[in-house]
Amino acid sequence: MLKAPVFVSIPGIPVYWTMTILVMGLILLAAFLVGRNLRVIPNGIQSFFELIFIMTEYFLKEIIGEEGGIYLPLIASSAIFILFSNLIGSIPGFTSPTATIDTTATLALIVFFLSHIVGIKKHGAKYIKKFLGPLIIIAPIMIIIEIMSALSRPFSHALRLFANIFAEEFMVTVLLFLLPWVIPVIMMYMQVFTDLMQAFVFYLLAIIYIALSLEEEH
Repeated sequence: MLKAPVFVSIPGIPVYWTMTILVMGLILLAAFLVGRNLRVIPNGIQSFFELIFIMTEYFLKEIIGEEGGIYLPLIASSAIFILFSNLIGSIPGFTSPTATIDTTATLALIVFFLSHIVGIKKHGAKYIKKFLGPLIIIAPIMIIIEIMSALSRPFSHALRLFANIFAEEFMVTVLLFLLPWVIPVIMMYMQVFTDLMQAFVFYLLAIIYIALSLEEEH
């Protein structure tokens, strides 16, 4: 398969692991720099982080309700990690950790297990009613359908992010080999927009899945 050269790698470790470590290091560095010089009127990177937290808090409260605030640290930090992971692939010589199914599957499984754990914690044994349907007579059929539907969520959640980021990186790589600089530069600008949108879609779906587990069964 056609691959662009990667400038940063650790021998014996998969490239996406190296990129994941690099992304985490960049996030920690940015958090340290912002945290030691917080301002009442934010500017620069502080504004960027605050925007993500404010948007996440808004969506959590709008979709889940007031109790959604408890998920702010996890959802916001996931959004930041995914966004940084997506964007680093826009830099020549680097690749996105999210262009690997291992990374996106791990993120999707965290959301999957969290959504069902909080649902069980809130509803207890009544949580099983979500899988039985509205009528007892069709419960044996509905429970199979609902379980299959629940299991398909992490699959589609992971695949959507992986497929989009992988496809855009592959397209830019091909264009770099065929038509150096001019068209690839235009594509890289479009890639940044796609990176932002895919991070937003992933974390918005995470909020929706949690909300579905928490809602009362009627």
